[in-house]
Amino acid sequence: MNYIQQRRTNLFRDIRADNPDAMLVTNPQHVTYLTGFTGDSSYLVLTPKQAILVSDSRFEEQLREENPELEAVIRPHTKTVVEAAVETLAKVGAKTVGFESSHVTIALLESLNDKGPKLAFAPVGPKIEQLRAIKDPSEIEQIRVAVRVAERAYHMFMAFLSERDSEKECVDAMESYLRRAGAKGSSFPTIVAYGERGALPHAPPTNRLLMDNSKLLLDWGADCGYKSDMTRTFRSPYSVSPNRKNRNERVGMKFTDVYEAVQLAQQAAVGALRHGTPAKDVDSAARKVLATHDLNEYFTHGLGHGIGLDIHELPQIRQSSDAVLEAGMIVTLEPGVYIPGWGGIRLEDMYLITKDDAPIRLTTLPQEPGAVL
Repeated sequence: MNYIQQRRTNLFRDIRADNPDAMLVTNPQHVTYLTGFTGDSSYLVLTPKQAILVSDSRFEEQLREENPELEAVIRPHTKTVVEAAVETLAKVGAKTVGFESSHVTIALLESLNDKGPKLAFAPVGPKIEQLRAIKDPSEIEQIRVAVRVAERAYHMFMAFLSERDSEKECVDAMESYLRRAGAKGSSFPTIVAYGERGALPHAPPTNRLLMDNSKLLLDWGADCGYKSDMTRTFRSPYSVSPNRKNRNERVGMKFTDVYEAVQLAQQAAVGALRHGTPAKDVDSAARKVLATHDLNEYFTHGLGHGIGLDIHELPQIRQSSDAVLEAGMIVTLEPGVYIPGWGGIRLEDMYLITKDDAPIRLTTLPQEPGAVL
């Protein structure tokens, strides 16, 4: 099956009510989704019968390699991509042109109107984002690859971890391991936080050394075109004896107790993660568990998100979400507890929602409460 062609067909099915003659796609990730082309600085002109990529000579050979069947307009360097796209729209006979209202800036819209005064540009809602929320089999396999690459990088990271490593050195090392394992790079800036700095959900790396810090939070992912995202928190292998406790940690909070509460919260969310379930109900399932452990006030972000070509996609799994989960969505579940002066524990895994059964866990790294993984 030609999944990319099917995506374009689905898009025109979904925008039928807006009644455009053509669609102008300018978001680079949306262009990739609808064509498979991985370059940038290119727009896509779509009609119910045509798909024309408007690009420039830098990508001419790449187009031949990646998309030999795709019609392309290669603009000269004397012509902007907006000018070339407007000319292409006129050539296909478009009068009303849909555009991505969630992506196109006011400046770009003004330029389109200026260069194409005979065209009526009509905003189309997040139709492509909604299509992207449900992954087809080819996308699922590419995400599985990104998961496997990230997990290979994790094993490299653990094999070479040293007590003299700073947070920044660990971030740099993980991003190198991701590339060595097969990724284009990191899905997002890797997060490494030692000890009480784990209380910062997106802690920027510092020059602090691992040394006597008792725990390490690691959030990373592989960019293989499609992306992966996972988090593990574990006891430092260099601070496990009573005489090497982190002096900055709050007395009375046990690592294993907090870890197990977070793990149980994730398990409750997995139990609620079903086709047809409101996303906010999955978020609530995790919060109810943390509340029974008097930790809910320390869970300060949404439970998870969709993932694919972008690290954050629809659906959002949070208290304010109005999304309903559907089979084919791939989401993260990442409950976390962040206690100032003590640190944080977050566990994050990726799941594929199925039609009738329990979700499929795509990440495979073990979770052993309180253990050095």
